[in-house]
Amino acid sequence: MKAVKIEWIDSCTSNINWVLLEDIDEVEPINITTYGTVIKETDDYICIAQNYGNNPEQVCNITSIPKGCIKNIIELK
Repeated sequence: MKAVKIEWIDSCTSNINWVLLEDIDEVEPINITTYGTVIKETDDYICIAQNYGNNPEQVCNITSIPKGCIKNIIELK
């Protein structure tokens, strides 16, 4: 398994409920940097785990990132 740093773009939503269109602030995608270990990769997405438990097969904080959103992947040593 390889450790990576993934720079990617995530979607964004507003924090408000109903609002008039003329009152909407700009809601833009945001740049994200995520560190973790690759646990699964397909043609469409990559899954990384940020934490491992005492059992080597136990992980948590899994993030699945669509490859179309990825700007850069750096393998860490």
